[in-house]
Amino acid sequence: MTSTTSTTDTGVAPDFAPLFAPLRLGGRTAPNRIFQAPMSVGYANPDGTVTEKEIEHYGRRAQGGTGVVITENFSISVAGRQMPLQTLVDDEDKLPGLRRLAAEIHRHDSLAIVQIVHAGRYAGPWDEYESRPRLAPSAVPFELTPGRVVTPQEMTAQEIEEAIEEFVRAAQLCERAGFDGVDVHAAQGFLISEFLSPIMNRRTDAWGGDFAGRTRFALEVVRRVIANTGPDFVVGVHLMSDERVEGGWTLDEAVRLAPLLEAEGAAFLFAIPATFETMRLPANLGMYDRPGCTLDDTAALQRAVDIPVVANGGLGDPREAVKVLQSRQAAAVALARPLFVDPDWPTKVRTGMPDTRRTCPCSPPRCLQTQLTGAICTEWPESTQSRGYLGYEEGTAATSH
Repeated sequence: MTSTTSTTDTGVAPDFAPLFAPLRLGGRTAPNRIFQAPMSVGYANPDGTVTEKEIEHYGRRAQGGTGVVITENFSISVAGRQMPLQTLVDDEDKLPGLRRLAAEIHRHDSLAIVQIVHAGRYAGPWDEYESRPRLAPSAVPFELTPGRVVTPQEMTAQEIEEAIEEFVRAAQLCERAGFDGVDVHAAQGFLISEFLSPIMNRRTDAWGGDFAGRTRFALEVVRRVIANTGPDFVVGVHLMSDERVEGGWTLDEAVRLAPLLEAEGAAFLFAIPATFETMRLPANLGMYDRPGCTLDDTAALQRAVDIPVVANGGLGDPREAVKVLQSRQAAAVALARPLFVDPDWPTKVRTGMPDTRRTCPCSPPRCLQTQLTGAICTEWPESTQSRGYLGYEEGTAATSH
């Protein structure tokens, strides 16, 4: 028998009311404190333009009641692209699709934010790695895939400046397309977090060395994006909170950097521990399978700043999500796989029917195994899996704009 919780005259179940309080993000207000966490689904065209499938995917999450929809990471350049079906925000020709995507999310009264990224030494396609050198702060060899050690190309001062300008251009394109803001990706071992890391950044010029040198690139990207977009445009940061390896970037450094990002005008932060490499270390195996795996880092950042810090990772149980807000460990929660398997998670929780939501028990997750070709979920109905994405009801489509 499915348990339910009665709702108030506002239509919100009292037990879950903290999740549905409005949240101020810079110059915008989100209708609730549930974020779509960035999650690579690979629905774009090979040329980086937005597809109908992509528009429906994000529109459907907004329709389900998510207050802030952050897209998967969209690359600021071809050189910074990681996945073969990853959206690009690098040129005017991307604007028509981006405009439709922003409008579709807004049609359901959610804030629309694009995560922008340069993959740095992780850029792909991997089979072209040697023929297209990958940029990084330093030419440090690393294991790209099991058993395959590669060395990226150390960026020149001019290439660093060009990358900063590419972040600015991407943010401006997103603003012109009608998005409410961008989420600057400075985590997981992508380019900005590479500059933060003493392991990945061994430069001796102004872009490396001590804390000030290693954080310069991140602060400059955020500073210039904010300076070149409108006053109400929201700029958040996905921040590597701890590299989780000896000699790497530490939580203490992230706590030190967070107020500097806030002073530059950042409107929200995520705390994201580990990189794709350090997640494979024995001490970190299974870290992201544990509920609330990032909460200690999130709470540390939230204590250091006044802007919202968004909790992310293993918070699919709405009762646990409420506890995070009530304990002030974070100001909001972000969900990736819970919204992928069931975009109506927010509506079901808001109306007091949390136990009717679909969950994702598969391990390893099928959605992660299919990211390169277009992510699917084994918990979707068979017809939806065959279609290749969970958008609107079959026979309906996103509106034209």
